[in-house]
Amino acid sequence: MRIGISILGLTVCLLLLTALGPCAAQAKAKTRYAQRVVLVLLDSFSPHYMAMYDLPNLRKLANEGVWYARAQGVFPSNTTANHTSILTGAYPDKTGIPNNSRYDRALDRLRSPLRDIRVPTLPEILAEHALVTVELAHFLLEGRNAISYKTHGPASFIEAVETHDPDLLIYLDMDVDTQGHRLGPYKMLDVLSKTDRDIGEIIDYLERQGKLESTAFIVASDHSMIENSLPETAPRLLADLREAGFSVATTNQEIRPDTDLVAITAGSIFLYCRDGRFDQERFDQLVAWLKAISNTDVFTEADLRARHADPYAVGDIVVAPRPGYVLTKGGGGGMHGVPETEHTTLLLSGAGVQKGLVQGRGRTVDIAPTILHLLGLEIPQHMDGEVLPDAIQLPPGWRRLLGL
Repeated sequence: MRIGISILGLTVCLLLLTALGPCAAQAKAKTRYAQRVVLVLLDSFSPHYMAMYDLPNLRKLANEGVWYARAQGVFPSNTTANHTSILTGAYPDKTGIPNNSRYDRALDRLRSPLRDIRVPTLPEILAEHALVTVELAHFLLEGRNAISYKTHGPASFIEAVETHDPDLLIYLDMDVDTQGHRLGPYKMLDVLSKTDRDIGEIIDYLERQGKLESTAFIVASDHSMIENSLPETAPRLLADLREAGFSVATTNQEIRPDTDLVAITAGSIFLYCRDGRFDQERFDQLVAWLKAISNTDVFTEADLRARHADPYAVGDIVVAPRPGYVLTKGGGGGMHGVPETEHTTLLLSGAGVQKGLVQGRGRTVDIAPTILHLLGLEIPQHMDGEVLPDAIQLPPGWRRLLGL
């Protein structure tokens, strides 16, 4: 009888775990696994760089931890939307940050969305628990309860640790993105070698100070990058729209009372229908016209919501090239902002991280809740991401109960 009751109790427990999902293990993380977390954000660091280039320090972190070789970013694969999701654990339809720029329907103008974040960022959450965040050169975090440094690099890192000993240090390196746009994604040896050396100096410093074993590293990118020299699918899309009878503006100076569409070109083309310019019939005609373009995908409201994008903020229609194509060649060597560049790099290593695992799945929205778990904090309800259970040490008994 006791055996039957025990089995019944275990069955009920497992059923509850199944019903609640991974959030049950995340809800109250009472154990602090890392004294500090170092979040290294490498803008445009494509997953294949780890295999393509000799990066001994990044490779060492990956070999001693968990490497998600093909992690998933958010739509669209541009910098501001993805960095916001990394730092909040939420998708763009919840963060309020749809893209690098947006058309504000209320103001009838294009503007930056940087001050539109609707959910707390990691530094703001940590500040509620009297924990300290330092950010090195991150454009999103000024005025958000983080101690800010204007530059990244080992010198700034060392100064920040010695001066503030932060619980979370966010290190942004935009150099990879800058060179990728200029030369393309396959001419990256010099900049990636420098990035890897900088990370090596940071690791060596922490080891000399006796802080390495108590530090968790998370290295992530916001998106990847493709060559701008791929075949074009719609080199004259905006001009063709105008010839088809649609008035299109791409700058605030071009917006006039009779403007039909406001367009943002950022890898894909994001089209906003101005108020009063479209009834359903005309809108359907526009969508049909766009869908006739070969080697493209056209996303409207249902498609965008399925990708966790807010159509009101990101655009009523998004036109994206299919893999192997670009809409139109830009002025540089590399580009992103298309579905093909949503795959990102994500690796974890150090305190509180499982060792010797290589996994294929992971999401950038999982980074924030995982950081909170490592620091022993609860996961807020607004977060869409989950603690990465196959990467992170869980409290005793949870891993066995979850079948991991």
